Amino acid sequence: MLRGIVVCSLLLLAAAPAAAHHGVSSYDMDTIRTIEGRVASWHWRSPHTGITLAVRGAEGEETWEIEGAPLRWMQNQGFDADTLQEGEAVTITYHPSRRSLRAGILMHVDMEDGRRLSVNRPTWLGGP
Repeated sequence: MLRGIVVCSLLLLAAAPAAAHHGVSSYDMDTIRTIEGRVASWHWRSPHTGITLAVRGAEGEETWEIEGAPLRWMQNQGFDADTLQEGEAVTITYHPSRRSLRAGILMHVDMEDGRRLSVNRPTWLGGP
């Protein structure tokens, strides 16, 4: 019995960081912003996808980091490894980071060809 309690306790402790990692507390989910730029790189990997965006700022080119959702989630919403190409102009709608001025979590990508791809999160992860 004691062994079972110890095993269960260890499993719960191991799961806590994973649950925290997938939260959105580091983003201002009440604020929505839009930014235009060119894709510097499209990160199609676990635990999250992401976009490094080159944005023309007041002091020259700025680098922005936009976090996407996990691979499976993005696949279910029409994204894949070839969705975004380096140098492609995009408009990103995002929730801003609470920690960095040049970061956010992805809501929509509007592409040059007129397509809009969205990351539709459930309400417990800041969705509508």
